[in-house]
Amino acid sequence: MIYDLAVVGGGINGVGIAADAAGRGLSVLLVEMGDLASGTSSYSSKLVHGGLRYLEHFEFRLVRKSLQEREVLLAKAPHIVWPLRFVLPQGPGGRPWLLLRAGLFLYDRLGSRQRIPGSSAVDLTQDPAGRPLRRDLASGFTYWDCHVDDARLVVLNARAAADKGAAIKTRTRVEAMVADGTEWRIALNSVGGRCEVRARALVNAAGPWIQDVATRFGGGQSGVKEPIRLGRLQSWSQRPESRARRR
Repeated sequence: MIYDLAVVGGGINGVGIAADAAGRGLSVLLVEMGDLASGTSSYSSKLVHGGLRYLEHFEFRLVRKSLQEREVLLAKAPHIVWPLRFVLPQGPGGRPWLLLRAGLFLYDRLGSRQRIPGSSAVDLTQDPAGRPLRRDLASGFTYWDCHVDDARLVVLNARAAADKGAAIKTRTRVEAMVADGTEWRIALNSVGGRCEVRARALVNAAGPWIQDVATRFGGGQSGVKEPIRLGRLQSWSQRPESRARRR
């Protein structure tokens, strides 16, 4: 069988790509060398948030999109995504009261909030959240974001991909990926033995192992001119015909 798309990596990015592509009618293969969410996607902050601090850098569009996605997750997966209250004390040396109030006002309204409470001022001398704080931190604000069972979110996305026809193969290591005309030949090694599959396009969504996977393209040549650094956007997809033109 020739797949339309092969995805390497069974974290949230990989399974999300697989579910989206399968939902669009593509034949999809996802391979993961360990178990689903066995890497970064099970060691996250567990937070689903809009990025309150980005408002200071005027990243309004980014915050708005993140808050809208928070609403989507709350609506689709309320059994693993839960509202979480945050307390933001305001005291000497901190950000001015008016700046905090303005930022939280925007935060409440940028994402069309529907399912969680809005922000409010809080008296920390009366609220239980103030008990472990210093006495000079007598006031502040509360606002809401969400927390999530990140590993279960990955598994649910993988299940959605499989329900739409995607093949999900865990404990399967990619040993080599070689362009062959308009297709990729992908050598796999799993507990069931070695095999080769073909795909018309590839996505490297291996997270911290993205550079390691990239070196297996073309028998050891990654096709990436500079090393991929962690902490930056780490996804790479390419059709074999575009790689062939560079050879």
